[in-house]
Amino acid sequence: MKGKILGFDAAGGTGAISGEDGQRYSFTAADFKSPAPAKPGDNVDFAIDGANAKDIYVTAGAMPNVDLAALTSNATVANILAKPYVIWAAIIILGSLIAGYFGTLDALGKMSGPFGSGLGISAIFIALLFAIPVVAAVLIFFEFTNNKMTAQFRLITAAVAIGGPIVLPVLAGLLAPQGLQDIREMGAAFGGAGRLGILEFVGFGISPGMIITVAGGVLIVLSHMGIIKKLG
Repeated sequence: MKGKILGFDAAGGTGAISGEDGQRYSFTAADFKSPAPAKPGDNVDFAIDGANAKDIYVTAGAMPNVDLAALTSNATVANILAKPYVIWAAIIILGSLIAGYFGTLDALGKMSGPFGSGLGISAIFIALLFAIPVVAAVLIFFEFTNNKMTAQFRLITAAVAIGGPIVLPVLAGLLAPQGLQDIREMGAAFGGAGRLGILEFVGFGISPGMIITVAGGVLIVLSHMGIIKKLG
């Protein structure tokens, strides 16, 4: 029989289990066979002896029981699920966080000086990567406030999320080939370009964060086309 421990009194050595048949069974510490002490919420497998449980074992790898009906009945959760664009925008922000787009302005600040001077106008395209998560955040605000520009801003966000991570670094690399070389040389001098936090934003490169960001934009497009319906 499968069940869940409702409670266990360590001092008295007694407890109760709610069985999957809806009945409640008592047990003692001697009936509990797993190494770890019994605790409320444990999913267990046990034998029945009348109104008592015996040979009780915690179910290995048991997943907690989640009441999805109760979860989706929550007004806040239901509101979010009814607005898939909020979820897609959150994915864009997550991807931007992983990709490091939030740190592009700080990276450019650190690049000021002899090496930063080689970037020239390409620095503008690098800085624009910061706008990707900002635009996604604005879309979330518009979705919850039912702004009249929401429908148009969805497409703007999708275009920024899909095109930004691809086009902006390429333009930055094309417009500042010498600056790119300077960055690489400085990266080698200081123990690797990864420590500078900027080389990945100049020229074309694929990273997990970039993929997640672009995926968020694609999901917005698919929802706009009706391919993905409301989640709730």
